[in-house]
Amino acid sequence: MASTHTSKTLLTSQALAAAASVNATEWNLTTAYGGLAAVKLTNGGTAPTTVPIVKFYVGESTGTKRLYYQASGDLVNSSVNDIVCELPQGTMFANITITWGATTGGTVEAYGQELTTI
Repeated sequence: MASTHTSKTLLTSQALAAAASVNATEWNLTTAYGGLAAVKLTNGGTAPTTVPIVKFYVGESTGTKRLYYQASGDLVNSSVNDIVCELPQGTMFANITITWGATTGGTVEAYGQELTTI
């Protein structure tokens, strides 16, 4: 028997200003068997002077944010960073917050791959 997966758009591609933050759509995994969350960070032609930070949160109820994993982009002009976080079977709700580095903005987007049946 094959497993079933569902793709999710958690944050459509958008520009993020220097030192600004954005929250992706909360991901309800209460009826799923976990998943993968992927964030794409694209620096502008001039890289930020501090790295963009991505925080992945899990929680037992909607709106609850307990830090699960944190990663960062780089300081390279025009670079693209893909950051992936595996969310285990016990995850009920997941949230992602992206905070861009200082001085210049960039482009961000986030997607999910949900395991819906085994």
